[in-house]
Amino acid sequence: MTAAAQERLQAALGQVNQAQAVLALAHVLKAESMGQVAMYRVFQQQLELLDGDDPGCDALADTMDLIWGGGWAKGRALFEQELSTERLARE
Repeated sequence: MTAAAQERLQAALGQVNQAQAVLALAHVLKAESMGQVAMYRVFQQQLELLDGDDPGCDALADTMDLIWGGGWAKGRALFEQELSTERLARE
């Protein structure tokens, strides 16, 4: 699932409106039952592959805020529970 999700994320980053496409993919992955930790890791791995000047970095970082939840999501969190560094390390 992760490799397929990574490919789909790369395709979303190839769209004209990267932010909209990346966010839409996050919603689709959640609807397909991808968990919060797994989704965050897929997006994090893709972010690490991009050059810091790549415009896709903003689209990924903004969506990662919504995956993480809590204050970063500003009321638009994709998951009910806020992610934590402890949970990310544990799962």
